[in-house]
Amino acid sequence: MTRTPPVRQIVVGVDGSAASAAAVLWAAREARLRRAAVRLVCAQYTDTSLRAPYASWAGVCEDGRHTAAKALLDRTADLVHSVLPLGRVVAELVDEPPAQALLERSAGAEMLVLGTNRPPVQTGQPPLALGPVTRICLRRASCPVVMIAPDDLAVDEHTRPEAGNMATAGGVSSRA
Repeated sequence: MTRTPPVRQIVVGVDGSAASAAAVLWAAREARLRRAAVRLVCAQYTDTSLRAPYASWAGVCEDGRHTAAKALLDRTADLVHSVLPLGRVVAELVDEPPAQALLERSAGAEMLVLGTNRPPVQTGQPPLALGPVTRICLRRASCPVVMIAPDDLAVDEHTRPEAGNMATAGGVSSRA
């Protein structure tokens, strides 16, 4: 009896920000190196009781939110398909709190990749605070968490680590 090896998977959060786009591109390139699949997760949580009035999507109707989130996810999947072959990209739009969705889907994954707008720590300065989704994922993820800033993609591809090495070329890697 032959067994099919489990599909290695890199989970990445999608929210439409420049940081998220950088994380998606980084994850796609890393998946190509590792011969892994990319799982794009876009959490569009419809329980408005937990949403701050100033949060994005606050003034948009539910149908409009869903349509915009689906379009974002489709565009993002098309971008990943430019790096990975068909069959190695899964795109999922979920109605759950973002941290919960990312943690559940990254259980058993090679890594969870998140975008961050947090600038690098300057000597003598305290680090800036992380957002709530990132904090929760860093604390509770059962796999390594890699944070990618938009500027991280400017790093020369030749300085990137080989597949299997957990260095992140400017990102932060953490195991919870």
